[in-house]
Amino acid sequence: MRTVDGLPTARGSASGPVFIYRGDCQVPVPEYVVEPGGEKDELMRLKRALGETRRDLENLIAVLRERSNGKDVDIFECHLMLLDDIVLVKETEDYILKDRLNAAAAVRRTADRARAQFGRMNDPYFRERVRDLDDVERRLLKVIAGIGSETLWDIKVPSIVIADDLTPSETVQLPAGYVLGFATNGGSTTSHVALIARAMGIPAVSGLGNITELVSPGQRVLLDGTAGRVTLNPDEATIGEFERQMARQREISAMEQSGGAAGELKDGGRVKLCANIHPGVPMDGLAEAGACGVGLYRSEYLWLNRALEPTEEEEFLAYREVARFMPKLGAGAGATIRLLDIGGDKIVRGISAKEPNPFLGNRSIRYLLSNPAVLRRQLKSILRASAFGRVRMMYPMVSCVEELDAAAAVLSEVKGELDGAGIAYDREIPVGAMIEVPSAAINAGAFARRVDFFSVGTNDLVQYVMAADRGNDAVSHLYQPANPAILTLIDNVIAAAKKEGIEVGVCGASAADPVLGVLWVAKGADTLSMSAPYIRSISKLFSRLSRSDLDEYAEYASGIDTDMPAKAVYGYLREWLSSRIPDFESLIA
Repeated sequence: MRTVDGLPTARGSASGPVFIYRGDCQVPVPEYVVEPGGEKDELMRLKRALGETRRDLENLIAVLRERSNGKDVDIFECHLMLLDDIVLVKETEDYILKDRLNAAAAVRRTADRARAQFGRMNDPYFRERVRDLDDVERRLLKVIAGIGSETLWDIKVPSIVIADDLTPSETVQLPAGYVLGFATNGGSTTSHVALIARAMGIPAVSGLGNITELVSPGQRVLLDGTAGRVTLNPDEATIGEFERQMARQREISAMEQSGGAAGELKDGGRVKLCANIHPGVPMDGLAEAGACGVGLYRSEYLWLNRALEPTEEEEFLAYREVARFMPKLGAGAGATIRLLDIGGDKIVRGISAKEPNPFLGNRSIRYLLSNPAVLRRQLKSILRASAFGRVRMMYPMVSCVEELDAAAAVLSEVKGELDGAGIAYDREIPVGAMIEVPSAAINAGAFARRVDFFSVGTNDLVQYVMAADRGNDAVSHLYQPANPAILTLIDNVIAAAKKEGIEVGVCGASAADPVLGVLWVAKGADTLSMSAPYIRSISKLFSRLSRSDLDEYAEYASGIDTDMPAKAVYGYLREWLSSRIPDFESLIA
């Protein structure tokens, strides 16, 4: 028996035989210069490939809308956007017309250049979009090469799929009822494949290194998507215990579906649990998930995969859509729209991506203040949308009070323009700041006197405090949200918010962590915001606790010694929850 550890990608457990998928073959790409006059034929081959690929994607989207209620459709609509990208298509045509390259080589050159651009981006999510580009490129090349697009799956019995990696297209071909889970050598928790797995409710573990070389077809394995672990050649006792845990989890899930409102404490109080979403994500499932609002609306997705920035009208329509939806989540539900949170290398082509240190460069609020037209357009569109539902706005990556003051001055000017034009908006729209830079956490008192609420983005805060990129395997072990330094800073942020009487929430990945999410509320956070599928999971922990329990947990956490390593801190906190909630381990399985 052997255990292999990887990344917990989609929660849940599965036990079954192995189905190994070796991956779609690489399409050969010859590169040569066509004879003079042959450019027209190559352009026709490119045009035919674009048309057939578009039809294939549209057919796939139609099937997915029926099969999964559209939960994963937006991923392939993103693929259509890549296919229709004017700049990418023009660049490919230029390789054919100006360099007289054959169509396949022109597609490869364009894709290679775009891959390099994605690779320079700071955010792990955006770097993962290379997989989408690979998927679209492969489709085009297969049409050009005359290779059929037959279904790749031939699973005859329910199995755990093990592969080197999977493209989004390959993942959605998983035959319903036959895939118990999947494990991959590569991949990450932010990939589209991870998002699809969660949407489909399929447990998954990624980043396992060489799992494909350690297993054989038909071999029995146990997959724990919550812990990020795969057990090979389990003995009978291990299998029995694992299957008992799976049965218990099914019982808990069934109780959740018939339980009360998400976030209810056992003494009748309630914790506000909100959803993190972005443009293109269907909102119909938010109420079922238990979301009491949208705690983080990632507006930067409106800029992703575009040749040009969105217009004010396009922004307005997107924000109005989420504003209008809020009443469906209950009385008082609202949406917090984060302003553009990407750097100069992630806006539109033609804006320089080369900075000495992009992580410390002209990104987020800095980019907006140095590009006032972009800032004014976004502020105006959010204000206009606020007339249609409860909306808040917040500034990302604020590091000093000067940035808040400058943004407030622009907001005041934009409000004046709307007043002059007689355009309705919420004059009292709440304005907040994301706390994700150490200087903001340390100087939180001054920030709290200038805004209406805080939202702690623990993902970036941890990276900046620890000086470690969580997307870098060499230093990912230093991504420690339970490090005493992080706890001290968050204590300071919450204390500053409470002193000034403003709301404070947490919207980073730690909000959905069963140990840390509960801790932030115990310390005084008013709201947790997370991916919608995790709301019910974290909610069941709160249902076992009362307000006095949370107070006791906060007091217990105050005993953490700054000499303690982060792993020991996490274990110390988990020990208290396990002692207070007898079925803690099974609840988070």
